[in-house]
Amino acid sequence: MSTVERRVRAMINPWSTAFARWWCHSAARFTLTGHGPRRRVRRRDRDVVRPTGADTAASRMPQAVRIEPLTQVDVASAVELAVRALRVKPGDRGEQFASDITDELAQMFVAKANGQVVGYGRVIELAADDAGPGTPAGCYLSGVLVDPAWQGRGIATALTRARLRWAFDHTDAVFYVAGANNTASLHLHAALGFQEVKRFGSDRSAAGVDVLSQLVRTTATYGPGPLEAQPH
Repeated sequence: MSTVERRVRAMINPWSTAFARWWCHSAARFTLTGHGPRRRVRRRDRDVVRPTGADTAASRMPQAVRIEPLTQVDVASAVELAVRALRVKPGDRGEQFASDITDELAQMFVAKANGQVVGYGRVIELAADDAGPGTPAGCYLSGVLVDPAWQGRGIATALTRARLRWAFDHTDAVFYVAGANNTASLHLHAALGFQEVKRFGSDRSAAGVDVLSQLVRTTATYGPGPLEAQPH
């Protein structure tokens, strides 16, 4: 194309040359198409709060959670939760959990979301001194664990209510032992009416002291909560 022809075309469409230059500019091209070098838009990226992998995963989690007695189908998922959340080896947890299914002196409840166990809690009848020196024989709550991604949703409370309902079908008083430094657990049980009975030395807690608490059955009932499976 001759110089004269280029000048004539530019006169006919004076915006064509400017548009071509603008379009070829990498920043403009990236703004409209997403293609091209990103170095011109990094300043904007600094103002954007991007979700982390954990946040994104949590936003995709189903919200329906059910509290149910442990079944054989749940054992593997409960063991996987314990291994992942507690950072321990499986050991014989599978056998321990499975034994609660048929043991008349124990019961394990699980919190399930989309078929996966996201929390569990046990209740078991113990002989005197089994829970610690000087502890009485009776029904004890133990072993509550909730997946960190699911904490703060009332799951631990729902698990405790389910266990209390089971326990009060067998006895008039329920006991609970926790480390003196486990304030979250102590507050949770105190909110449900547990009262401290005594403290004793223990090498099982970081504080070196365990707290024995007791809840006596009253006229209050512990029917199924919003997360619990309704009786058939």
